[in-house]
Amino acid sequence: MPVNSFYIEKSTCSQCGICEAVCPALVIEKLDDGSIDFNSNNLDLCLGCGQCMAVCKTKSVFAKGMNYADDFFEITRADDFLSLLESRRSVRQFKHKPLCQEDLNKIINAISNVPHGDAHHNVEITILNSREKIMEGIPLMSEFFDKLGKWLHNPFMRRIIKKRKGEATLNTLKNHLLPRIEKGVYQNFSDDYDGITRGAYTLMIFHAPYDSEEHVEDAFIMVSYASIAAHALGIGATIVGLVPAALNKSPELRKIYEIPDKHNSVISLILGYPKYKYHRGIKRELKSVKIIS
Repeated sequence: MPVNSFYIEKSTCSQCGICEAVCPALVIEKLDDGSIDFNSNNLDLCLGCGQCMAVCKTKSVFAKGMNYADDFFEITRADDFLSLLESRRSVRQFKHKPLCQEDLNKIINAISNVPHGDAHHNVEITILNSREKIMEGIPLMSEFFDKLGKWLHNPFMRRIIKKRKGEATLNTLKNHLLPRIEKGVYQNFSDDYDGITRGAYTLMIFHAPYDSEEHVEDAFIMVSYASIAAHALGIGATIVGLVPAALNKSPELRKIYEIPDKHNSVISLILGYPKYKYHRGIKRELKSVKIIS
């Protein structure tokens, strides 16, 4: 049993490199000699998501003190809804092709079943089903996060963010986004991959007029339905808050993605056919559950 928080079992590692490919935080790297190891400079970025361990066929990867016996379960391919939820993962590595119209229509139909808080649906969905179109906006998003990193180092700007967005949002930006901005996660991009949309060929954006009732709550319910529907169809998906954050600050980006100026972009979803297969799921515990009867 490895005692280190981050460890690769060299004797069983096949050096396939899939753990490196699926890691969302650049924590794992493939060395010049072909071996796989953890990047000691990026260990602070580890999310503890278990992606690397869930995808490893030989159970050779050990991240953030987790182990296969206690923290994971083997995925059963049952068709019932609860098993579907157990096996769903955030997918950030996709095959190089957009979703077919039939699959898109099925996901859209699933979203149409969402209950909504107001008497009418206020949330609109814009779908970019083209890597080329998505890439048009990536440089602007990268530029936005570069500016955000500078703001977060400025005490005056931090106070403004706290006043306008609240302390919880400031803590998220400071503790989660800033370390990734500083490591260049959102600044390096190409046609094949970027740290924001992860090379996806399909992007859903959920948005609504700023003053419309219940639109934030409805958008989050809708994106949840979409992600589960995608998984049921064998499509990978990850909910992404980075895209809306940039959209709401950039008129030029809104124009490229055809989002109305007076709309609040709430949340987005990257979608695609998964490049890799996950063999196990990670066990998650709720922070607290209190039942009063």
